[in-house]
Amino acid sequence: MKQMPPKSAERLLLFFLKEDLVEEVLGDLDEKFFDLLQKKSLKKAKLNYWYQVINYLRPFAFKYFRLNSILGTMIKHNFLISYRMLLKNKMFSAINIGGLAMGMTVTILIALWIRDERSFNKNHEHYDRIVQVLRKDRFDGQTYVNSSMVSKLGIYLEETYPTVFENVATTFYRNQQQFLKVGDRSLERLGYFFSRDAAHLLSLEMVAGRRFNDMQRDAILLSRSLARTLFVGENPVGKNVRFNNSRDLIVSGVYEDLPKNSTFSEMEFIVPIELVYNEDNPATWYNQNTKVYALLNEGVRIMEANNIIKDALSDNIPNEQRITDLLLLPMKDWHLNSTFDDGVRVTSNRVQFIRIYAAIGVFVLILAFINFINLNTARYNNRVKEIGIRKSIGSIRSQLILQFLSESALYSFTSFLISLTISASCLDWFNELSGKDISMPWTYPIFWAVALIFILFSTIVAGAYPAIFLSSFNPIIALKGSIKQGVLSTRFRQGLVVFQFTISIALIIGTITVYNQLQHAKSRPVGYDQSNLITLRGKSEAFFENYDVLRDELKKSGAVVEVASANYPLTNDLGNNDGFALQRTNEVYPITFNTILVTPEYGKATGWEIIAGKDFSRDRVETQNIIISESAAEMMGLKNPLGEVLVPSYNYLGRKRAFTIIGVVKDMIKNSPFARRPKPLMVFANQEALGFVFIRLNPSMDYLRSLPIIEETFNKVLPGYPFNYEFMDDAYQLKFKAEERIGSLATIFSVFAIFISCLGLFGLSAFVVEQRTKEIGIRKVLGASVSNLWNLLSKDFSVLVLIACVIAMPLAAYFLNSWLNTYEYRVAISWWTYILAGLACLLITLATVSIHSLKSSLSNPVEALRSE
Repeated sequence: MKQMPPKSAERLLLFFLKEDLVEEVLGDLDEKFFDLLQKKSLKKAKLNYWYQVINYLRPFAFKYFRLNSILGTMIKHNFLISYRMLLKNKMFSAINIGGLAMGMTVTILIALWIRDERSFNKNHEHYDRIVQVLRKDRFDGQTYVNSSMVSKLGIYLEETYPTVFENVATTFYRNQQQFLKVGDRSLERLGYFFSRDAAHLLSLEMVAGRRFNDMQRDAILLSRSLARTLFVGENPVGKNVRFNNSRDLIVSGVYEDLPKNSTFSEMEFIVPIELVYNEDNPATWYNQNTKVYALLNEGVRIMEANNIIKDALSDNIPNEQRITDLLLLPMKDWHLNSTFDDGVRVTSNRVQFIRIYAAIGVFVLILAFINFINLNTARYNNRVKEIGIRKSIGSIRSQLILQFLSESALYSFTSFLISLTISASCLDWFNELSGKDISMPWTYPIFWAVALIFILFSTIVAGAYPAIFLSSFNPIIALKGSIKQGVLSTRFRQGLVVFQFTISIALIIGTITVYNQLQHAKSRPVGYDQSNLITLRGKSEAFFENYDVLRDELKKSGAVVEVASANYPLTNDLGNNDGFALQRTNEVYPITFNTILVTPEYGKATGWEIIAGKDFSRDRVETQNIIISESAAEMMGLKNPLGEVLVPSYNYLGRKRAFTIIGVVKDMIKNSPFARRPKPLMVFANQEALGFVFIRLNPSMDYLRSLPIIEETFNKVLPGYPFNYEFMDDAYQLKFKAEERIGSLATIFSVFAIFISCLGLFGLSAFVVEQRTKEIGIRKVLGASVSNLWNLLSKDFSVLVLIACVIAMPLAAYFLNSWLNTYEYRVAISWWTYILAGLACLLITLATVSIHSLKSSLSNPVEALRSE
């Protein structure tokens, strides 16, 4: 069947396009369509056709529609009257348009954010076939799912199951920044040690050179941005990059930067993992320090592949005491659906936030619509004569409805244009706040189609009720100049105000709760002293050879109290091992321990707290001793762990040896601060330098003085080595970055919602005061004070806020507790949160209403009563 251009787009074009342009334009569009169909795809050809059609929606291409017809004249007349009404009531028009524009702006930004979240990783060509290998461990009646794999697994899967996997790629569990140097240009960048097939698996777009081949080991792939930085104005392919001051790597190719909504967006270069795992250091079936990704063969279903490989790990680890299955997680679920509880997929925090943001966007838009409806129905008394005259000279109800819908359309269209301008203007700020790289989809036809639907929807939703309501008046009664407001009309408006403040109060409670949850986790004891502690990476052979000299020189400088090193940083729980048995019982614990190697000064440098036993010391041989955390002692069931001997079931640290527990330390928060408890920790002593250095600054010296001294010492001992450090408290705060972004966005959107509510309240209170001007004048003449009048005008709105509090508080409690239950370490919602939210909303209401009530109370009553 021959593929043809989309008929609906062609019909739209023929509807508005001038007759003398039809043949030429259709010919050009058809030619472009079939060209793209041949070179690219049907989808792209159709999208381009729609884009070209919409692009012709410009005045020069429009047919001449006969506006001198009755319908055309009426439409023109309606919009002219609408425009005049807009200018006549400037304050109310500004409130209506401003409120709608704010609501639309928030909705547009939230929609773009949600679209970005839901399109994660779709830039990868093999999106539907890429999977991550997970392990499902079952012991003690619980099932734990994690992504840490032994280094041998990836190689085994690719060699053993060629009918299942096209490629299997292994990378380290967490890749660190590496030191790169070209000529006199040197910098640190985050890259991945990856199997050579990773470039194909991830379908990296090569802009120069080529991907790795099977013979390459001393090679590197660079991202386009990194290549431009290292090789300014040069072609980097075939040239050398000095890697960690230890070896030269040849640039094999340059790939296009990955977008921010890719799991691998921070990957600025790729180095073959075979540099690490080779004949001298082979991959093993222990030490869970890698992640494994795979590309399924065409036609292989994930459930089928799961069943084939599920026993691959347990079959190769004979001493494994737990039941371990492998599990494949498709790429489409990595970002939003990778959370498990007791082995079962559960709703992730990110999905929760998408739902929360979507709800906020909908509610903010509803608040804006409510303002529009409230203000238009409230001010009907000023237009009843107009309506009466129109009806008396023959206007039928449908014509009046069309008139008011025309006004609504004008407001909606103007608001939408303003919201687009605001959204585009603040998008850079929004991206910085949210950590995104979102752009306005100007060139997407579907965006404009949705925009048109959105404007029509806004016109109908915001204008239908006022149009029907205002057109229903009896012309004889209307011509008398006033129509008494019915109870139902008043109650309807009051109900809308209650709804507005219910949402506002719930958002205030939610904002406070999100903040409290963050502070609750931030104030959690971390188990070590973050103050005056800096950390840096050691990456070159020169560094390791001169570590002892560097340590001694730093301590002699007076700027440093202690220096230590470890094989992992303090802010993550890398290095996971199991298979440890208690020697006296020979019982292997079914526990994965976080295991780290440290130099003996580690405890003094980090400031950990020994709660039993003693610390490591350089004065004695410690390679047979270990220190464990209180969680490790508890999980192993050791009430008095000192002196107990643990034996690994494999050659841990090079040979099978026994380790004696000499100390117990307070738990250190190395994994998520929102986890119920830290991972059980085992700390092994090592005499030689390791990759992460911890420097305890002298607390009696200002860090602005001590840091230059430390840098000078570094340059003296390690000339040319970059002194790139990080304060430990800053590094720890990065754990909260995602939650802080979510909280900041929720706060901003909540402020918008509250402001929109106040905007509507401002207009409504102005109308109420205007309607009661004569009553206020009479009361003042009879002796009413300013406070009496303020109380009279404010109490009605205060009652509405109190009703909103009664409704909002239980609703907020229900939904917020559901959200907090997704965190293991969570805060309880305090009673004062509800009181504070209610008081805040009441004060905002009183402040907003008082602007008009005080102005009216202080005015001269003669002015109000003059017409009487």
